[in-house]
Amino acid sequence: MLVGIAGASGFVGRNLLGSAGPDTRIRAFSRSERESTDDVEWVVADLFSYQSTLQALEGVDVAVYLVHSMLPSTRLFQGSFQDTDLLLADNFSRACVANGVKRIIYLGGLIPEGKISAHLESRREVEEVFAASGIPTTVLRAGMVVGEGGSSFEILKNLVLNLPVMILPEWTGSVTQTLYIDDLVRVLNACIETDRFVGRTVDVVNGEEITYAELIRETSRHYDRTTASISVPVNYLGLSKLWVTIFGQSDYNLVSPLVESLRCDLPSPGVPEELSGLIRYRSYGRMLEEIPMEKFKREKRRKSPSDNTVRSIQRLAENPLSEAEIGEEYFNWLPEKLNGVLRAERDGDLVKFFVIGLGVPLLVLQLIRGEHNLARVKFHIVGGLLSRTTDTGWLEFRSVAGGKYVLSSINEFMPSLPWYLYTLTQAPVHAWIMHQFSRHLGSIEREVDRAEPQVAAAV
Repeated sequence: MLVGIAGASGFVGRNLLGSAGPDTRIRAFSRSERESTDDVEWVVADLFSYQSTLQALEGVDVAVYLVHSMLPSTRLFQGSFQDTDLLLADNFSRACVANGVKRIIYLGGLIPEGKISAHLESRREVEEVFAASGIPTTVLRAGMVVGEGGSSFEILKNLVLNLPVMILPEWTGSVTQTLYIDDLVRVLNACIETDRFVGRTVDVVNGEEITYAELIRETSRHYDRTTASISVPVNYLGLSKLWVTIFGQSDYNLVSPLVESLRCDLPSPGVPEELSGLIRYRSYGRMLEEIPMEKFKREKRRKSPSDNTVRSIQRLAENPLSEAEIGEEYFNWLPEKLNGVLRAERDGDLVKFFVIGLGVPLLVLQLIRGEHNLARVKFHIVGGLLSRTTDTGWLEFRSVAGGKYVLSSINEFMPSLPWYLYTLTQAPVHAWIMHQFSRHLGSIEREVDRAEPQVAAAV
């Protein structure tokens, strides 16, 4: 059995790689080249690219999805991690369908019964994407995964080690769930090697009801810290994000959605009967005994070759148009919105944007044909004054989760303008245009006899 693992270089993925059974072959996905071993075949896969994801999943029987996209993947990113999660999961889901993958295993987050954060709502939306694929999917929902090198645990540990006094706002009284990494790996392997969890959603919990304040105090005792704590009856999330970022020694883009989620009370059921033999660490205190006392040294993030690229992803308003019709609407609406200063000309599969008075196009887009099964219309950016390259960027409009969500995205675009000039001019203009276009789409009503648009006909 060949198992493909997306997110293999992350905390959970690294721990999962070395635990496969004798009848399992592992193919691990990474955005950069890594040396394969006797146990693990590493392949380069860019999950933002459907074609790259399609190639990586070739021949895979079981696909494991451990990806969460809260950190930006390019030098400039416009959009939200929620919309990025949708795009990545859609590429992965459709590539699984095209390759005949038999099962999908997705690691998401516990869903509270009441208010829900954007972070946890995003996890639920990804579940919907995989459900729409029609492939039997196992959804594992977990809280904070504890272990050396885990992002949430390392932030908590750094706070305890770095702060002599801890202010405890109201959110530290929220109930949460912890899970030791070894237990999670055992559950993942059970999902891979057996079919008892196929098509099911399972809360992977240890049964202990614990608050964030109690986590802080237990961690302080374990590391023999005399961290004083002061409870205050307020929720100052903005300040919480700042001090968690600084003293937790982490990235604000990661910390911000996590702190938002801390206001949610996570469900605390007992350990499901079918997990009783797999969940061995029933308390947070017991987990701490397994973690080395010395401070974990995190490797510095290396700059990727794409540091000078731009990615922009926006969720568009609900509307009655297909993705191809949306592409047509965009090219008709944009010149009108800009009062004729910009015009769009079509030349076969090419769409050229001109500004009045300039004979050279600002951008040249080429329609990509033959992707009718992907519920998207895609244009490669093949030239123009504003593009530094002719073979890297693309614009697309796509439907996700059976049409429940619609996304527009620009990927791997390399601007020709000097970087800081670009960030002050072209970048904010693009963000404004897509916001206005989304509002425009939300106002459209379906016409009974709508003429078939040129882009739709071409696709």
